[in-house]
Amino acid sequence: MIDPVLHLTTRLRQIAHALSVHSKYIQENYQITVPQLICLREIHKRGPLPLGALTQFLYLNNSTVTGIVDRLEKRGFVQRVRQSRDRRQIHVRLTPEGTAFIENAPDPLRDLLVRRFEAMAPGEFEKILEAIDTLATMISSVEHSNRKHEDKP
Repeated sequence: MIDPVLHLTTRLRQIAHALSVHSKYIQENYQITVPQLICLREIHKRGPLPLGALTQFLYLNNSTVTGIVDRLEKRGFVQRVRQSRDRRQIHVRLTPEGTAFIENAPDPLRDLLVRRFEAMAPGEFEKILEAIDTLATMISSVEHSNRKHEDKP
């Protein structure tokens, strides 16, 4: 009998590998990383955002998002703007160049998966989403639990 945890771990690694291969394809063909592309898409979809909100939407830490925004700013795709008199309130917004890029850029996974999802039986895709949501919640709860244990002396 197959060990279910080993099976799950193997499949997650298979998914991670496929995502890595696709990420390399995006980077080589569009000269942008998938995290940068996702960041641009979030700003395009939601409008100017504070860095803190981007970190939450992207599930990345502040320093990683700051680096992504720095690189996007150097390419002229985004700019940091102050939204109020509070000098700490800096939002990130798309430039016209960023908007033009994102409107012609590939969707990181959509092109890879849409045809396969469309070929599924009705309701099958929803079952997959539900299972992934459940798994993500389980893994997040383990991550939070581990942090609590690390904080104890």
